[in-house]
Parts: sequence; structure tokens; C-alpha cells
Amino acid sequence: LVYGAIRGLVDALGDTAHSVFMTPEEVQSERNALNGSVVGIGVLLGERDGQIMIVSVIPASPAHDAGIKAGDQIVVVDGQSVEGLRPEQVAGRVRGDEGTTVQLTVSRPSTGERLELSIVREQLRVPAASWTMVPGTKIGLLRLVQFSAGSADELRIVRDAAVAAGATGLILDLRGNPGGYVDQAVNAASLFLTDKSVYIRELADQERIPVSTISDVPATDLPLVVLVDQNTASSAEILAGAIQAADRGQLVGETTFGTGTVLGAFDLPDGSSIRLAVERWLTPDGVLIFGVGITPEVEVALGPNDAPVEPDELTDLTPEQLAAIHDPQLLRAIDLLSP
Repeated sequence: LVYGAIRGLVDALGDTAHSVFMTPEEVQSERNALNGSVVGIGVLLGERDGQIMIVSVIPASPAHDAGIKAGDQIVVVDGQSVEGLRPEQVAGRVRGDEGTTVQLTVSRPSTGERLELSIVREQLRVPAASWTMVPGTKIGLLRLVQFSAGSADELRIVRDAAVAAGATGLILDLRGNPGGYVDQAVNAASLFLTDKSVYIRELADQERIPVSTISDVPATDLPLVVLVDQNTASSAEILAGAIQAADRGQLVGETTFGTGTVLGAFDLPDGSSIRLAVERWLTPDGVLIFGVGITPEVEVALGPNDAPVEPDELTDLTPEQLAAIHDPQLLRAIDLLSP
């Protein structure tokens, strides 16, 4: 009853899908995820056209071993439909104790298949960043899945690895990235921008405070394209907006989620927490994207048979096989960076 009353108070603010009350279990789950450690099957979830979609699959995870692919849709978890649930609610159902089994019904739009899977949950360390060289090119594909603790350092490592391997252009894939720590977004922006504003904090009294890149982080000036979609949110939008505002690189994909407020955590004695919107953030151009999102310069939608491709899926492809992948957003980005 107390939890219901608190939820009612928070919902009455009208800050739909942002200010939120979290139970102790949800707080711990979020904390683990932002520290890069979870017990689950190894998928990142998003939403497309009202369906819970698997945005990416962690290599060598239980989900990967079970044959789950990006673009698959979760329909049922442990016998219960997920219709009407948000991605984070479905994630909570999929996670559980290490060694236990979750029963999933998965739909694969690309083939029309409906898969019934039993997957054993494992303790997973989720890498925030990965990379590969695009076959037949000198383009480095950098993937950042979330802004967890230390994620900017991980991104710097893969960026430098791509540069050392001879990359003459970079693609930064932020599709499905739900955000995370805002300081990591500033650090990540500093890897590609020098002496630029990253975003603007707008306080309740309308005072505006610009937040700039960090001067002691060495930035690269290699040509850059950023991939975004409707599940690119929060800190990921801050990074994408900073790059767009600085004309540092083109954004390719679909309009982003539109998370434009900063949450303050008000922790309660039993371990639960109210996450309350206490600031708004604007792009360096002063544009509020809350509820609107950031529109890429090059708009490319994914069709029902398309899905984002992970760096590890490209590693062993030939140039001919690359041209046949079902990821038109990535292919367009490659085309923009190709001579």
C-alpha cells in the first residue's frame, strides 16, 4: 500500500516514463547494470512499434548460445505475455538468480518463426564497448551499449585500437543505448570533440549552465558517423547531440527517444528510491529534446526483416557478405565514409 501511494504521488507529476519510484530490487538491478554486472541471459532490450525487441546480444552469453539474434521479439516470459510492458519491466522478468531457468517465447520477424526457449541465467560481465574493422575498408566500427561506470574509458580503448589498426574513419554505434551516467557522456564526447559544449543544464529557475568537453582527454579528428535509433536515449542522446551541434559528424538512423531531463535520486530507508526529474538538459544549440528526440541528418529506417549488426558479427565476413547484411543503417554509414 505504501509503495502504491508513492507511485501514485510520482505519477501525479505527469513526468510520464521518466520520474519514477523504484523498489529495492529494482534499485539493485539498476546499480548492477550500471556497474556492468548482471545475472541474466545476455540481451539488451528496446522497443519498436510497441513490441519488445532484442537490440543486441552479448557474445558468448546464454542468449547467444541459444541462438537469439538482434531483431528478435520477446513475446512471453515464463508463461506470461509481455504485451503492454516497458523494456525495463521485461528485463526484470528475464533476470533472476544465477543457475535458474527462464522460459521464453521469441518471435523472429525476419523468418516468421516462433521459438520456444529454455535458457539458464548466468552471472555476466557486460562490456560497454566493442569494435571491429569493417571488412574490405579502413573504417572502424565502435559499439557503445550503455554509459555504465568506466564506459568512456572502454570506448577510448576501442577507439585507440581502431586507430592503431589503420582506421581512416569511424562509425560510433549508439543504437539501443539507454544512457546511464551523464559524466560518462561528457568523457565520451571528449574523445571526439575539443573545446566544445557537450550539453546545457537548465535548472528549475531557468538558469542555464553549459557543460564542456574535458581538455586533458585526447580527441581524434578522424571522419565520424554516428548511428542512432528510437531506443537511443538519455546520455546517448547527449553524446549524439553534442556531435551533431559541433558538425563533427553526421547522424544516421531514426529519431532518438527524447529523454531530456536529469534525474535526482532520493533514496528511502528500506532501499527503495524516488528518481525525480530535477533539471532539463538542452543540446549545445539550446534545443530541448524531451519528448521530441534528435532527428538524424540521414534518416534510414530498419524494415521488419532488418536488425542492427554487432561488431563481432562482421569480423569474419567477406566484402561481398557485408553488402548482403540486413542493416541498412550501418551500410549507409559505411557508404558515407567510403572514398
